[in-house]
Amino acid sequence: MPDYQVQPGGKIDFAVFPNRFKKTSKHPSETGKIEFTKEFLKAMLERAKTGEMPVLTVAVWERTSKAGNPYKNFRLELARPEGPIMEDEDDDDGLPF
Repeated sequence: MPDYQVQPGGKIDFAVFPNRFKKTSKHPSETGKIEFTKEFLKAMLERAKTGEMPVLTVAVWERTSKAGNPYKNFRLELARPEGPIMEDEDDDDGLPF
């Protein structure tokens, strides 16, 4: 079973564990796997079609499994587009937001 979860809104969670096959200092200390969903890739493609480079943000949490093994949980998220915030001209209720 993959060590990730797809979240609504273009987020993907995945885990990185200590590399149990590490034999030398040249081997990675931690490994993991990311599986991108069609929805996530589609959102990236739609962003690219607007001419803006799709940028992902990443967040990391250090966790411990139920078995007591340490691991890191990562979240990738499609960053919000840069630029001015577009306001709806018809929505003038007098509030500044």
